[in-house]
Amino acid sequence: MDINKNHSLKDLERLKRKIEKQIEAKKSTKEDQGALYELIKKDHEKHRRDDGRKVFRGVVDYLECYVNGLPPIAKGAFYSRFGIESKRAKVTPEVIAQAKSLLSEGKTLAQVANEIGVSTATCQKIKKGDYDG
Repeated sequence: MDINKNHSLKDLERLKRKIEKQIEAKKSTKEDQGALYELIKKDHEKHRRDDGRKVFRGVVDYLECYVNGLPPIAKGAFYSRFGIESKRAKVTPEVIAQAKSLLSEGKTLAQVANEIGVSTATCQKIKKGDYDG
């Protein structure tokens, strides 16, 4: 739109509002991002395990929780909060022996995993011999 031409006052007011919105958007974006970065950084640093180690590898993992709509807590703490048990914690010598016997009978990895209560990946590791020690 050329301002030198004869335009109605309404058009010029609309153009003025549009330019003011763009100016405000540019100003607010820079200030807001700086404030949010410090806020996120401080919040990220306060999440630590009992032994002092960080819960998240980096800010990206931390922000991923917010994007997915989850509270920013460690996965293990999240599972325990809702009573979900980890399947990896169940690998004992008895489980290994039972899995090997079922695999030797000719059952599939998925069938053995469902029967014993461990993941299919764990059954694959048992079959491969990773748990033989």
